[in-house]
Amino acid sequence: MRIARVLHTSCPAPLIALERDGCLYDVAELDRFFDTPFSPDRVPGAADFHTRVVALACAGLDVLDEHLRAGERPTEARLWPSDFLWLPPCDKDRSLYVQVDLPASSSEPRYRIGNARGLVGHEASVPFPAREDSPDVEISIAATIGEELRHASAEEAESAILGYSLLLGWVARDEERVHGAARARDFAATLGPVLVTKEEAGAVEALRVRARAGGDWTELPAPRAKDLAMAEAIAFVSDHVMLAPGDVIAGPHLGACGARLAYGAVMEVSADRIGKLAARPMRGPEPPPFRRR
Repeated sequence: MRIARVLHTSCPAPLIALERDGCLYDVAELDRFFDTPFSPDRVPGAADFHTRVVALACAGLDVLDEHLRAGERPTEARLWPSDFLWLPPCDKDRSLYVQVDLPASSSEPRYRIGNARGLVGHEASVPFPAREDSPDVEISIAATIGEELRHASAEEAESAILGYSLLLGWVARDEERVHGAARARDFAATLGPVLVTKEEAGAVEALRVRARAGGDWTELPAPRAKDLAMAEAIAFVSDHVMLAPGDVIAGPHLGACGARLAYGAVMEVSADRIGKLAARPMRGPEPPPFRRR
């Protein structure tokens, strides 16, 4: 399945949607149309992303997806692009965001706890610090987990994965040189476009990933056998941090897009079976003084 989270003009709360053949369908309307046990008239909380996708482990969504695959696509459930905004496929107020990397000089991974509230969705503009002249991005595959993990084995971590998304970790290189890694990254990361369940995503270590920033597509290096697998990355983090359902763990960086980022240019990353994630880096506003005059 391919599960999206969007903000629609008709509703103040985010909606869950299923993507099929490039189109989005409102899960609540599908439940109502097909009269499922999770219809909003029966289970009001079933329209909440964290409840339905994470806590209930996508309960009933497979049935709705089978209807879509069979060509049963009610018009009243269709979401039109002009009427919604993409959100990151997680509840960022209830998620931990962890970035894992495997330095070339070390046999042991390292991790950084990022700013989950800084996660934004597909096609969103990304405001950088106002005085940043060297915007950059680090591209990863991210996993969302559906179980609590502590001191987990790689096999337990693999079993806990709900699905995968693409992640663009934005980096302000000038800030990094002066103020360090955390301040250079905590302002934003782009997650999406959807959460692809692991059954549909297949082996993410074998995915072909390409990127471009206003130019030609560049194919990123394929992971090597000795590189850190996603399940191993999650297991490593769980040995240091308690992980909970809904947490997002981004695996090691896949490489660079091969071009210098320019403000206003669209950055795109495409991965087989995961989708295409787009974002537009922008120079942010000048901040007000943090001290009273």
